[in-house]
Amino acid sequence: MQKIIIIAIVLIANIDTKAQDYLKGKVVEIVKDGSEVPIPGANVYWQGTTIGAGTLRDGDFSIVEPTVFPATIVVSFVGYQQYTQLIEANTYLQIYLTPSLELKEVNVKGKINTTKFSTVNSINMQTLSAGELEKAACCNLSESFSTNATVDVNFTDAVSGARKIQMLGLDGAYTQITQENMPLIRGISSAYGLSYVPGTWIESIQIIKGSGSVVNGFESFAGQINLEYYKPESAPKLFWNGYTNGHGKLENNLLFAKKYGAWKSNLFTHVNYFDKELDNNKDGFLDLPKVTQFNVLNRWEYKDNNYHIGFTVRGLVEDRLGGTIENTLNPYDVNIHNDLLEFTSKTGAIQPNNPGKSAGLQTSFRRHNQKAIFGENEYKGLQESAYFNLIRQTYIGSTNHKLKYGSSYYADRYTESVAGNIDTDFKNNVRVDLMTGFFSEYSYKWGESFNLTSGIRADYYNNSEEINYLPRLNMKYNPTEKMAIRFSAGKAFRVANVIVENASFLASNREISVGNLKPEIAWNYGANITYCFYLFGREGTINADAYHTDFENQIVVDIENQNELSFYNLEGESYATSMQLDFAYELFDRFDVKMAYKVNDVKSTYDDEGIKETPLTPKDRALLNFAYATNFDKWMFDVTANYVGESRVPNHNLIPVKVGVSDDFSDPFYLYNAQITKKFRKFDVYVGGENLLGYTQDNPILDSRKPTSSAFDASLIYAPINGRMIYAGFRFKIK
Repeated sequence: MQKIIIIAIVLIANIDTKAQDYLKGKVVEIVKDGSEVPIPGANVYWQGTTIGAGTLRDGDFSIVEPTVFPATIVVSFVGYQQYTQLIEANTYLQIYLTPSLELKEVNVKGKINTTKFSTVNSINMQTLSAGELEKAACCNLSESFSTNATVDVNFTDAVSGARKIQMLGLDGAYTQITQENMPLIRGISSAYGLSYVPGTWIESIQIIKGSGSVVNGFESFAGQINLEYYKPESAPKLFWNGYTNGHGKLENNLLFAKKYGAWKSNLFTHVNYFDKELDNNKDGFLDLPKVTQFNVLNRWEYKDNNYHIGFTVRGLVEDRLGGTIENTLNPYDVNIHNDLLEFTSKTGAIQPNNPGKSAGLQTSFRRHNQKAIFGENEYKGLQESAYFNLIRQTYIGSTNHKLKYGSSYYADRYTESVAGNIDTDFKNNVRVDLMTGFFSEYSYKWGESFNLTSGIRADYYNNSEEINYLPRLNMKYNPTEKMAIRFSAGKAFRVANVIVENASFLASNREISVGNLKPEIAWNYGANITYCFYLFGREGTINADAYHTDFENQIVVDIENQNELSFYNLEGESYATSMQLDFAYELFDRFDVKMAYKVNDVKSTYDDEGIKETPLTPKDRALLNFAYATNFDKWMFDVTANYVGESRVPNHNLIPVKVGVSDDFSDPFYLYNAQITKKFRKFDVYVGGENLLGYTQDNPILDSRKPTSSAFDASLIYAPINGRMIYAGFRFKIK
């Protein structure tokens, strides 16, 4: 079978192609009565290229796709303000130009939504822009989803300050998190990696639900979160962001961009410092760990008509100190150190005479060292990784039949040891994971109404000596230009790193047991409907989807017994079903309303308990967001309310339960956040608050006065552990 796959790929690589693919759209002006008037003769072109087109009498245009996405489109016409927009993928564009003398119209009618649901892509994807991230403090990636209902965020434990995400009802380990479609958070970075990406570095976030592209890897169970950092051409020359909050935390972000010359560059810097003792609930433990983090990333890019070369170098050092406050009778120390060094590169070869053809190589090399002490438990881990992904893009006959194929290689060496409450020999354990994969993906486009993307991967894993075949399918149909219906199905595969992915449970005195674990495998099926509408001349969006993940094998994380933490292979049924409804509408000028409601049904089979709801997973969640801006965005107001439903909490003798019930369920609760931003010409000032009503979990650290007892547990977290937090900051930009 391996030979057949290789021969097929080689044969397909020699298929000749001729046609070009086009991006289409319309350029109009909004006149005083609210109607749209087409603008003929406007110039439309891709920034930095000679590829362009003109609009027709009805304002329509059709321009050849750029050699690579994302790319910046520019529209200009005499007497109108120039329009620019970063385009992530081929999509129909409705562009509004504004007369040069009527600046007010830019903000009233020409605003760009900060969250977008695609009606063009065959994959169910929503994009969060930097404007959406600025609606909250957004100090790092883990805090970037407070105004988004798709990704749920919660603390992992009550002592480390780390956060985790959930998507489609599944733990964040089942969501592939990438930086510009290359691995970002995997392996040892699973525990604290969400805090290693400052929000000010991010230009946009793409959230993909369900089965994504086989080109990006084999690990996407619930979906993919892809980050796009600021590019040299789109970033401000200087961006300075300062932040502080009522607890005493300080952050400084300083970004530079070199926009001119053959080689363009970005320099991102981040400093995070917090050194105060807070114990508001008087349990003897710090509510927040003391943190010092230094984080630097430098990007360089070179582009011409034939090649695109880019590379980044990144370094990070972080220390977290937590546990009991000073002079405690029974001290419990938390000491977590991380240092990371990473190099990534992208090299693309472009064929100017055949815009649909290209080849690229992605590489990533990483060294991540981690040491974590939780009382008597100590974890040491070193991950040394290399990643290669070779991609060839072509087409068959015309660009309605696109083909991508290539090969990927993952090499990871883990050197780990665990001391403390563990009954398995995990001292100086060395594991080498080698994953060699081949993939092929075919995309078909029929007019503007139907897209199909089908692909398959074949990945060989050295430790199981098996080839895993992972088919994936995404289809999209537009019954009207305002509606998209999607269906997806696909298979995913991953190798779990059970200790570091569940590091929060080290903040307890559970006896740890690790079995002979197999790779995890699951199928994901999903359906989605997106509808864009105009009501009373204002734009709105309705998005509804349902996804089901069915595991063939899963590593069960068993905390059903308060004294044990067991990892073993699934024997029985395990699944996650998630349904979500989103609604967004501009209620009146510059006042946007966003609502969402989600239901989760997540269950797994436990050896001694049978099939039960997965613990610490809310059954339902809801979000309501109001955003208002005055003329010219001089003042911006954002208010968000989150509802978090009940979740199952495993049995513990310090948690009271009802008579005849073996488990407790948390109470539903609400979280309220708000922010006010005042914009000046180059300077923004913002002030806000999180968890404004101060809701916190009762007794987040069980038996906190006796950290050495068997009942001590700081890992059963389902609600905030900190009360109200007020913050303030500024943003200074020179474009």
